[in-house]
Amino acid sequence: MNRRALLSAAGCSVLTASATPVAWAQPSGRFAAAAAYSAEHGGAGFMVVRHGIVLAEFYTDGRAETRRPVGEGARIFASLLAATMADNGLVSLDEPVAMTLGEWGLHPVKSTITIRALLNGTSGLSFGRNRERTFAAAAMLEPEHAPGVRFIPDAASYVLFAEIARRRLVSRGRGDDPARYLTAQTLQTIGCVPIGWARTPDGAARFDDGVQVTLRGWAQAGELIRREGVWRAQQLADPDVLREALRGSFAEARAGMGFWLAAIARSREVPGVESDLWRARSPAPPTLAMAAGSDGQRLYISPTEGFVAVRQTRPGARAGDWSDADFLTLLYRDL
Repeated sequence: MNRRALLSAAGCSVLTASATPVAWAQPSGRFAAAAAYSAEHGGAGFMVVRHGIVLAEFYTDGRAETRRPVGEGARIFASLLAATMADNGLVSLDEPVAMTLGEWGLHPVKSTITIRALLNGTSGLSFGRNRERTFAAAAMLEPEHAPGVRFIPDAASYVLFAEIARRRLVSRGRGDDPARYLTAQTLQTIGCVPIGWARTPDGAARFDDGVQVTLRGWAQAGELIRREGVWRAQQLADPDVLREALRGSFAEARAGMGFWLAAIARSREVPGVESDLWRARSPAPPTLAMAAGSDGQRLYISPTEGFVAVRQTRPGARAGDWSDADFLTLLYRDL
């Protein structure tokens, strides 16, 4: 494969809302191996940002402005929504869901489920084989386990949280669409626009698997999380919520709120993600967090090392034998 013919690359720029996409050039030595590995596994674009500075930006088609679906990597936007609403005094992670979903108030188990449990996958709720992914279907689910006991990375929690957010916004006169609220309050400020949202049959934005965003936009969302909600000296989102997004739970230490965490190196697979992030050969430090979409779509955040790395894949591309361990080995070689 002619890697130079396959890739376009960019030099350094500042990752801000006003940053202009850098001029295309042949890839330099730094991060070229990681970019080539990404491209060889269906990659459409790859970016590395450290302390807000773009160190590398590679595209296979030269289209920096293309929005691509990120699959379950969309779940980090639920954490950003929770953090934005918490910063505005609209929600708290430890409040019972029943405070908003009053119909759950008399249920012996569901009345104890918190927003935190929804977002970190420990609510005990799951759609399972139910193909109807609406709030009405989610609200009728019976818990498979007591809250906090078992980790289930299921879409039901995100459907429920979207409805909680909608009701809270309506009650405070802040509109009725959580996706538009998040875009206006936070994403537009950091330059993570335009962004597209798939919708459930009842019209709700899908925070589980329904976002289309540019490579740079996804990186900006990751950078805001790494900065704990601060952008240009302005606090846009609650820092405590964003710190919690990168922490595991009692039920699963390797899963945060929309993120997979490198916290513990074990050979045992984690339910809900195909990755070798936890294998012995992985160079990932304990603080690394990863948002993972299908076919190898990835966003990596390392708060202690100050970097964000993102890759997106081409439509219909198959990641094949994609390895997070191999990719991170190439990435760390040039950091």
